[in-house]
Amino acid sequence: MTPVLYALGHFCTKHRWVVVIAWIIIAAGMLAGSKSLGWTTSNNLTLNGTGSQDATNLLNDRWPDAANGSIPVVLGAPGGNLISDSQYTDAINETVSNYQNDSGVISVVSPLGTTTQSQSLNSKDGQIAIISVTIKDSPSDLSIDDGNHLVSLSEPATKAGLTVGVGSYVGNAVSNPNTDLSIIVGIGAAMIILLFTFGTLVSMGLPMITALVGLIAGISGIYLLGQVVDVPPIGPTLGIMIGLGVGVDYALFMVSRHRQHVGMGLDYKEAASRATATAGGAVVFAGTTVMIALLCLAVVKVPILSAMGYSAAVAVLFAMLSALTLMPALLAIAGKGLDRLSLPGFSVDKQERTVESPRWTAWGKAIVRHRIVALILSVILLGLLSYPINQLYLGQQDNGSFPSNTQARISYDLLDEGFGVGANAGFLIAIAINSTDSSTVQTQLSDLTTALAGTSGVASASPASVDSDSNAATITVTPTTGPSSESTSNLVSTLRDTTIPDATKGTSLTAYVGGQTASYVDLATLIGDRLVLTIVIVVLLGFILMTMAFRALGLALISSLMNLITVAAAFGVTTAVFEVGRGTSLIGLSETIPVVSYVPLMMFAVLFGLSMDYNVFLMSSVREKWLAKKDPQGAIVEGLASTGKIVSAAALIMTCVFLAFVINGNPIVKEFGVGTAAAIIIYATVVRCVLLPATMSLFGKGTWYMPHWLDRILPNISIEGDKYFEDLAAKGASK
Repeated sequence: MTPVLYALGHFCTKHRWVVVIAWIIIAAGMLAGSKSLGWTTSNNLTLNGTGSQDATNLLNDRWPDAANGSIPVVLGAPGGNLISDSQYTDAINETVSNYQNDSGVISVVSPLGTTTQSQSLNSKDGQIAIISVTIKDSPSDLSIDDGNHLVSLSEPATKAGLTVGVGSYVGNAVSNPNTDLSIIVGIGAAMIILLFTFGTLVSMGLPMITALVGLIAGISGIYLLGQVVDVPPIGPTLGIMIGLGVGVDYALFMVSRHRQHVGMGLDYKEAASRATATAGGAVVFAGTTVMIALLCLAVVKVPILSAMGYSAAVAVLFAMLSALTLMPALLAIAGKGLDRLSLPGFSVDKQERTVESPRWTAWGKAIVRHRIVALILSVILLGLLSYPINQLYLGQQDNGSFPSNTQARISYDLLDEGFGVGANAGFLIAIAINSTDSSTVQTQLSDLTTALAGTSGVASASPASVDSDSNAATITVTPTTGPSSESTSNLVSTLRDTTIPDATKGTSLTAYVGGQTASYVDLATLIGDRLVLTIVIVVLLGFILMTMAFRALGLALISSLMNLITVAAAFGVTTAVFEVGRGTSLIGLSETIPVVSYVPLMMFAVLFGLSMDYNVFLMSSVREKWLAKKDPQGAIVEGLASTGKIVSAAALIMTCVFLAFVINGNPIVKEFGVGTAAAIIIYATVVRCVLLPATMSLFGKGTWYMPHWLDRILPNISIEGDKYFEDLAAKGASK
């Protein structure tokens, strides 16, 4: 790989302006193309083989108009007024008419009607009501523009002074908080850290330009991917988080190695080419590892999770490509000007670029000398951080945690106030009718409704609605607990395992529990069942890659173990914050929420890959020292000393970028932000600085053990390629 990357570096430095212009055209073209096709995302939650999917399939086959359930347009009267007051009725009727006349709406039920169904749409105190709207678009078909259009149809009610919140999947589609502030904060933090790392405005600016160009292309790529894959709304946000973080980090490593080569007396173009061949090799290996970990999410066979993995992998791919091609071109353009515009009082000394840090040297020696104590103390600390994981409950998104001005939150609060928290967690019971005897069917449906209503944990069960052909029916069940409650999840199991089988035994009815809440319960079950398998596959692949790269079984084993420990501690911190409530108010939440079911698995893929990044950059240096002197203890000290400053800067940048997204109002994004930032902090401090060197020191030469037979059959991957240039120098000297 080194000769290929070296040639790539030469090409990019020689044709530097062509490369820069090409990247501008590519990024601008992808941005324009994705925007013209539509920045499409989808809330599709297809879960083949589950009860909720069976319910959807049944209604799609027998009663398509009922397959998506109804959308609640929730109305709240201010100041203790009643919905039925004359000052509001005309506006409500006009709103109902707007929905009835819209081509995307199938049916509308007004709360002002005289039927039993209409009356059930009013709260007991008469201050809150629901317009029940059934639309044609499913969650996977509804665009954000379509959702905003449906919300706009309620404008007459809003103008009349009513508080209006559109719920269900329409509310979710239009309630994704803006990420602009998070991006600005993340970029600002990265610029400050780079400025103090390199000391000059130019050397700070080049990584930012490279990362931002790669980010624009990556996010555009995600939206283009959305034309063929159902990318969830959170996909682009995660892509921005990860793409910005790794983009700056990869560019940082390239600039650092370039400066080292310049400090050794190389020409600026040659230094940039060698940086591409050396640090670029680590970027390729690290980036590929992250992408493989993300693509392994497909093992779970859940489309929404696979799509998130694909999205993040696209962002990483373009971050990697921009670092390998755009960065050497910019370095060649900058030339000697790389160290211009330095900070006041900051001296850029070429010789200092290659000198190992005395502080990191002293730290490494202390850890090696007291490795047993360091190992014990770090394990205790990481154990304490991991401990809350025993309280981890994989739940679902709770709209009650969204910002108070979003449609999802407004509808949630109004439903909670007027109809109880369970109104936000309703189940749609889909029923297949396999008899033509209408009187018998009515009796059986009535008995099923009674059984459902009498189940512990059920607040109410609506009378059955039957389609015009009497092929299918639906019953809406409202639990007593909210959508994120573990009791609600248990109720789904009770209805499926006991209530429905007992009530339909010997009848002509076949019933399934469906709806959004049941779908998320099934999602959590699927992920829980396949979590271990996915972790094993990702860890095994990481172990194999590390073995091939460093030719050391002990090192691969230690690295994989360190990554697992880091992820476990990050899971513990995430659980402590969101489910136990440690510091919840600091991140903009008023109460605890469950960790959404797919967050841990997505976090694992991202974190395993990212921690592997830092492992690669650190271990490449340690291995270089080991091969040179065969001193395992000295290699650890020198490796830490030579990479300490740059890896710390990279980790700090990544942490700041991820924490910047905690500002985002989406609780799922907050969970990702806290979890990933915690993992980076834990790895960069406790694991990298204490546990990893102490463990390697304890293993000694065993760290580098590699059976000869295995060494012969495994392909040889040279990561940073220093030996390639040593061989070139040796050949030149012999001539």
